[in-house]
Amino acid sequence: MSAVTQPVSTHFAAPGQPPGKTPLSIASPPRLADGVELLGAYKNSAYSKPPSLVRRADGQIVQMSPLLYQVACRIDGSRGADAIAALVSADLDRSLDAEQVSYLIKAKLLPLGVVATVGVPRAMPKANPLFALRARFTLLPERIANLVGVLLRPLFRWPVIVAVVSSMLAVDYWLFFVHGLGSGIEQVLRDPVDLLVVLGLTLVSAVFHECGHAAGCRYGGARPGVIGVGIYLVWPSFFTNVTDSYRLSRVGRLRTDLGGLYFNLVFMLALAGMYVGTSAQILLLVIAVTHLEMLDQLLPIVRFDGYFILSDLIGVPDLFARVVPIVKSALPAGRRDPRVAGLRRSARIVVTAWVLCVIPLLLFTIGYLLLHLPVFERALWHSGRVQAQLISAAAAGHHYALAVIDAVSIVLLTLPGVGSLYIATRLARQVAALGRHWAADRPVRRLIAAGTGIAVTAALAAFWIIQGQFSGW
Repeated sequence: MSAVTQPVSTHFAAPGQPPGKTPLSIASPPRLADGVELLGAYKNSAYSKPPSLVRRADGQIVQMSPLLYQVACRIDGSRGADAIAALVSADLDRSLDAEQVSYLIKAKLLPLGVVATVGVPRAMPKANPLFALRARFTLLPERIANLVGVLLRPLFRWPVIVAVVSSMLAVDYWLFFVHGLGSGIEQVLRDPVDLLVVLGLTLVSAVFHECGHAAGCRYGGARPGVIGVGIYLVWPSFFTNVTDSYRLSRVGRLRTDLGGLYFNLVFMLALAGMYVGTSAQILLLVIAVTHLEMLDQLLPIVRFDGYFILSDLIGVPDLFARVVPIVKSALPAGRRDPRVAGLRRSARIVVTAWVLCVIPLLLFTIGYLLLHLPVFERALWHSGRVQAQLISAAAAGHHYALAVIDAVSIVLLTLPGVGSLYIATRLARQVAALGRHWAADRPVRRLIAAGTGIAVTAALAAFWIIQGQFSGW
């Protein structure tokens, strides 16, 4: 199985809606929290008034209005509210007094974790984006990832890029139109142990893909974070923290987004060179599998590379954060959310079109999963039992390589089973949380929400029973 890549998403908190509670006290005179870095305006933004970005010590990116950002710029640990108000008023050519500055600091900047507090620091708000990577583990720490980026960034020089792309086009023509993949497929069918070679090289390709994101980020002048692995939806997924690339221009961000796919080309070119020296047909099969992975990465529907490429082409970070605002604004009585109203017309059209494509696909996928969840789990359970029997037979016959393949198959069967249950459980919890929020302190609404939940659950259970999905366990 091939791992997919997901660059880490950023957290954009709306200044008018500070998450969490305001701390009781702040440092006097006010100062920025340790590790806070002011990045400036979001370059090549799709907003009519580009927002400004601040990077916290934990790597989270906070988006704020020019007014808030200018106040943050004038906080240096020595100025009081009066001095900050005078400087910001001169910067923005508008009148601002000390009371207004104090309010902005306490009610806006503090909840975002930008300004230091007195006493024990509280937990800062963090992004929890839709379809985000979960259960992350670090493979390469930030220092090593930056070193890898520095060593590999010469691959992004234009003569090298032209040479790699043109050479890979020639290899693809020869492989798919002249030589073919029949020999490699026949070799795997004849000796299934070769599947372990394909799996191993595919994992190496996925890790090298992440090095491409790190090198692209470093080439543009930003610093990549850790390279690691986590669970995305139901599958293991490698990732690179390239949050710092938001300080770059559109070209720099796109270079970072495309760096992984470009390094896939470099890896496939290396495999082609190994084939010339060894004539190992299995290497050509790995090249074909890597092509399929690249096509999978270009899907813009979930947080693969294609999603981030589309996001940076438009100039709108975190497209999933715009789904609910666009749906609300389309309703007859809906208000236009600032996250949508501030977009330029062309960008708003593209984002709306993306939302109109994504919502039906997600609803169909999740709906089909819920309606047939017992069938999926039963099929995966039976397949796992068969693979377990095959492991025992292979081990008894001292065919240990086959036993390893069967063990990998069990893992790959377990992940979607556990993942589908996780998705269903998480969805139920989110719907319940929305219901509680909608019915807060309103007994009638609470009764309606509870009745609707019970009715939907009963209807789903009745559908499963009528369809006979619990039989055969």
